Amino acid sequence: MSELTCTRCGRDQPRLDQPPMAGPWGLRVQAEVCPDCWKAWQAEQTLVMNHYGLKPFVPADRVRIYEHMARFLKLSAGHQESE
Repeated sequence: MSELTCTRCGRDQPRLDQPPMAGPWGLRVQAEVCPDCWKAWQAEQTLVMNHYGLKPFVPADRVRIYEHMARFLKLSAGHQESE
């Protein structure tokens, strides 16, 4: 398992074993985020969805969730995918 410097915590950590979600976002997370910070996002994601009443099956809500995820995980500025 290779290591990365996590964009959120800045520590050198192992990569996630596999992308945590399908598509380009999953690949970005696997390439830039450590498992500890991904786990922190999973807890934060629930709070964000509940606070804003977001539903992941609604495309516009999913875009907002990804925007929150990118900010929380400090993902590099790049192409922002909607899916």
